Amino acid sequence: MALVSLSKIREMLDKCASGHNMELKTHAWHIYYNGLTYPALPKYDEIEEFHVRKLARTLQITPCAKKFFGY
Repeated sequence: MALVSLSKIREMLDKCASGHNMELKTHAWHIYYNGLTYPALPKYDEIEEFHVRKLARTLQITPCAKKFFGY
């Protein structure tokens, strides 16, 4: 199970989802981009890779995210 730092996810969002908005809720980060929402990014500093993949699919930024992380 690979872990990704929250700072690396923020860098990816800055590059792949320019203009996104992150809002910290009670249990997770909610990420808004282009009318889409990913409401389940954990609040931890190290996040499991599957959350990043699901985030990219939900926000429709998968090709850019794959290039960013080198998948």
